[in-house]
Amino acid sequence: MKIISLSIILLFFIGGWSVISPGEAADYPHVTESGFTTLPASTRAMGMGGSFVAVADDYGASTFNPAGLVQLTQKEVGAMYSDLYGLGLLAYNFLFWVVPPTIMGAGGISWAHLSSNLEPERWDYDMFSYSYGQFISPSKSSSRTTISSWGVNLKYLKQTSPWGESSGYSMDLAYFMRKEKVSCGINVQDLVSVRQWSTGRRESIPMNVKIGTAYRFSPYLLLALDADISGKDLLKDARLGGEWWITPIFALRGGMSTLFQKDSFLTLCGGIGFDFPLEDLRKKGGVKFDYAFAYNQALGNTHQFSLSLRF
Repeated sequence: MKIISLSIILLFFIGGWSVISPGEAADYPHVTESGFTTLPASTRAMGMGGSFVAVADDYGASTFNPAGLVQLTQKEVGAMYSDLYGLGLLAYNFLFWVVPPTIMGAGGISWAHLSSNLEPERWDYDMFSYSYGQFISPSKSSSRTTISSWGVNLKYLKQTSPWGESSGYSMDLAYFMRKEKVSCGINVQDLVSVRQWSTGRRESIPMNVKIGTAYRFSPYLLLALDADISGKDLLKDARLGGEWWITPIFALRGGMSTLFQKDSFLTLCGGIGFDFPLEDLRKKGGVKFDYAFAYNQALGNTHQFSLSLRF
């Protein structure tokens, strides 16, 4: 029963399984469209319905839009955890380290791990990423309210399953622009990719394009809209969300997302954030804690947590 439940979830989560018949290619079923490489890792973004491509001003930029890393003002290190759909079958972990821009640009490294434990069978997916962002035209003002930038993700992928192992690489290319209250972004995910299976089979990962725009009513209130586009589905999904910092240390978030497929469904999201300031003799920093909740009638509820240190 667990295997059936997991298969249903993966059908939605990964975006489609392609099962090779016993007489083809390697005599085992395998995933030909890996949603894992495009799976976002940001609790803050999840609370906003996943609309973050044009926000991208913290560690979440490393998966949503690496060009947004130029907005960082401090180093940030931390971790995220999620039990996807609350069934105890899919555990998603993310570790990250990002640094603000210098003359050489902004950057970060991260490790994402997705595992499903259905003893005696187990699936493991790992993605090691290097993210980089650089200004195209920085603002003349120190506040950097008007910027444009480009970014790239270089990803190494590894997958282990009962039917075989694979490894490979993938690259994302991104753009970000912000002018006063309005910003926009685009991230072409898996622009170049290749994956080699232990059976000798080679394949590429289908490209996915994330686009988004955001409007900041004030430094404390913003609204964002995202969409995903792929060659298979012209409009794959849409996401709408917002964030309101009620006080300097507490934020409320809300949003929704919908998939434009044959069996489309709506996901409602919400979240909270705490930013506790810390100060030493040299500079200010802080500890951030974020929580997000996603409700989906078809798949179940997902809780996500993250903790990070800025310095």
